[in-house]
Amino acid sequence: MPSDTAPVIVARGVSKMYELYSRPQDRLRQLLLPGGRPLFREHWALRDVSFEVGPGEAFGIIGKNGAGKSTLLQILAGVLEPTAGEVALPERTTALLELGSGFKPEFTGRQNVYVNAAVLGIPRATVDACMDDIAAFADIGPHFDQPVKTYSSGMFLRLAFAVTTSLEPEVLIIDEALAVGDVFFRQKCYQRLEGLLSRGTVVVLVSHAMNDVAQFCHRALMLERGRVAFCGDAAAAVKRYMVGDGGYAPTGLGDAARQLDLPAEAGADAFWPAPGAFVDLAAVAAAENDWASCTHVAVCDSAGQPCRGFEQGETVSIFCRYAVHHDIEVAVAGVELINDKRVIVFGKNTLQFDCGHPTVTPAGGSIRVRFDVKLDLAPGEYTFNLGFSALSLEDYNRRAALSHQELESRTTVISILTRAGDFLVSFRSRETTPVQLTHHGVANLPGQAAMHLYGEEAGRCPTPRQGVALDPPGG
Repeated sequence: MPSDTAPVIVARGVSKMYELYSRPQDRLRQLLLPGGRPLFREHWALRDVSFEVGPGEAFGIIGKNGAGKSTLLQILAGVLEPTAGEVALPERTTALLELGSGFKPEFTGRQNVYVNAAVLGIPRATVDACMDDIAAFADIGPHFDQPVKTYSSGMFLRLAFAVTTSLEPEVLIIDEALAVGDVFFRQKCYQRLEGLLSRGTVVVLVSHAMNDVAQFCHRALMLERGRVAFCGDAAAAVKRYMVGDGGYAPTGLGDAARQLDLPAEAGADAFWPAPGAFVDLAAVAAAENDWASCTHVAVCDSAGQPCRGFEQGETVSIFCRYAVHHDIEVAVAGVELINDKRVIVFGKNTLQFDCGHPTVTPAGGSIRVRFDVKLDLAPGEYTFNLGFSALSLEDYNRRAALSHQELESRTTVISILTRAGDFLVSFRSRETTPVQLTHHGVANLPGQAAMHLYGEEAGRCPTPRQGVALDPPGG
């Protein structure tokens, strides 16, 4: 958030304590004898949580179950009062905390729109002007004028989201609600949210879908046992969450990573670029435990020469070295490419590449990895993330029999580097290709196309050879 922009949300030292009683009658005794010995045990769901959110910012809140996310959301929504600290929010703050919350079951969808608007203090005339937009976005047809007690969970979500976004609150709080909709509705929701952000609305998103947080949010707050574990870049927060209780170095990898000279390692020279190819990792955010650490990263062309600019279809070679501090069995490394819209356009690890893996990596050793990726991507600027994990030899040997979810649950994340480097993809040279742009959209996909002419004139037209395009008119 720019320093000269007044924050929309300000939380200062927010804490919330619950009184836990062993028996129901102890609660009654405590009420009748307020000055006596405490009969409850204190449970602090939140402790000294502070943050600010600026206008037009998407702010994520993440953490494991029991971290305090729901308590914090209820305080932000005004449902709970903090035990200590304070929260300042604008009056027009709306929340999607539960499907159907705030709806009158006996009222129709249309009537509930007016009820929700009245709670926000929005004049009826303004609601009338928005009603057609709300009905169109909800897209529930004649059910819009039926009691909401007859709605499915998907219809509840559509109506609730349509109401809260069409009335344009200053702060919109969303708790896992988007997980209910189908892919088409989720796409429509995120498009609507982007429009709200552009007009200055603050969106607070709580989700266990880490890709949604990393790609949609600008910053994120990570809670651990009710306390702030990290607050900053959303992608960095997600990586910190994935590593778990490992250490976090938000401003860089430490002095060891500043040294770009590689240690002498027998047999590695043929696999590795020249020392001048390595990037400075001093300012790279890393989430790592003490099992291993990334010490070197290089971005090269297919010949192993330092390169930061590529044409569509060329191959980028990304090198990384990990120093291993703890005995592990099968080491797994991965890479993600992210475009300027924060979308992960490609991600693949060494298991998915199906390359050879060392089955034993003792402490004191090192792992060197090379990723070669053909850049069938849209022209633009890209960054990349790097990950390093460990897998048992038993699970590795039976990896083909495990589902993705099972294999992922058996993998221990050790190190994640956020925005470890960047490169540019440009148009192809016109002198060497039939057309300059290879495809539309984020990424190219394997495939082919065929065209055939039918009719009376078909025999008079030349048939192009397979794979050779017809010349355009005037060509």
